[in-house]
Amino acid sequence: MSRLERRTVFGQMIPLNDAECTPDIFMVAGFGNTGIVVTEEGVVVVDNTPFTSAKVVEAIRTRTQVPIHTIIYTHGHGDHAFATTPFLEDSQQRGHPRPRVIGHELVPRRFNIYKRLARYNRYINGIQAGRSYTPPPEDAQFLPPDVVYPDITYSDAMQFKLGELTFELYHYVGETDDGTWVWIPERKTAIVGDLMTGVCPNVGNPFKVQRYTLEWAEGLERVAGKNPDFLIPGHGRLLQGEEIQEICLDTAKLLRHIHDEVLRLLNEGYWIEDILERVKIPEELAKKRWLAPVYGCPTYIIHGVHRRYAGWYNGNPSELFPSRSTEIAAEVVGISGADAFIERAKKLEEEGNIQVALHLVDFAIKGAKDVAKRKEALLLKAELLDARANAEVNTIAKNIMLIGAQKAEDEANSL
Repeated sequence: MSRLERRTVFGQMIPLNDAECTPDIFMVAGFGNTGIVVTEEGVVVVDNTPFTSAKVVEAIRTRTQVPIHTIIYTHGHGDHAFATTPFLEDSQQRGHPRPRVIGHELVPRRFNIYKRLARYNRYINGIQAGRSYTPPPEDAQFLPPDVVYPDITYSDAMQFKLGELTFELYHYVGETDDGTWVWIPERKTAIVGDLMTGVCPNVGNPFKVQRYTLEWAEGLERVAGKNPDFLIPGHGRLLQGEEIQEICLDTAKLLRHIHDEVLRLLNEGYWIEDILERVKIPEELAKKRWLAPVYGCPTYIIHGVHRRYAGWYNGNPSELFPSRSTEIAAEVVGISGADAFIERAKKLEEEGNIQVALHLVDFAIKGAKDVAKRKEALLLKAELLDARANAEVNTIAKNIMLIGAQKAEDEANSL
């Protein structure tokens, strides 16, 4: 099986099953879920996802012919806010008024940043998704040209009525700083975007900007406090009844535990390497299937909390102004030769210590002057990364390793 076939495609991580909450509220599943609320005065759409918005329009029209009145973004990520056009086109074709678009006041800023960092975002998303390690062309775009900015923004909370239903919008900070979750009290239904994804929260993503552990927990606790009958998450299956409380509060408990442990260890004078080793997840949380580390994971969360409260200094003065890693490797390899590192890495591979083997083989790659030895080390790195990927549960990590293996192999074959 090729590395491309072994990568994790995030859209395939979730069950693509639509679900009904009540006769007037349903969820259309996709790479990201869309919540649909039908009232006698119009339809409210919460989130939209590329490749599935047309399906959502079709699902709406099998149930009702009333206008699409409002589109709400739970946040400004592409799988929740980049595919609004099909809804506008449906309204235009039917002669209906253009739907209004609502989002938090920070959504436009996020869109503008995507414009300025289009190539970078395409680049890191390509690695995260296991597609490519090659930077995109100069004219690459990340924000679609037809993306629709919100017409209406709010700060902390807003509310409106449509038909017989009330829509309460609350700002939260979690995976992003521009998050919104929606509460429909008459139906005891919460539509929460990526406040809930059904797995370990993706705080501390290796590629992405700061995410917010404590506030994420607070948002989940606030949702649980409403005691919903139904919860439409940003990804994954519809949640119902008592499981909503358990999943929300367990997830909040995990986030609070890691947050508080990192702060405790910082106050005790520990640096990041020791903090990563010392933070332990309580067994009763670690075994919960809805906290499985398949997207986020405790290691990422620890890094996310640390990055928020501490600087990048790691406690070792030698690394305050470090030499380039290639310069260090050349000196180290010059002492004992590349062969010693390659052979020891192979021995560690046999013993199952893949991670340390990777560190050693990097010395040979960066420090060897002999092209043949460098090629041997690169091919060994590809082999090690393949093995590491095979054993990895976290999907982002798996894709990073598979992409790294392909890059190392390609570089070796180019020598």
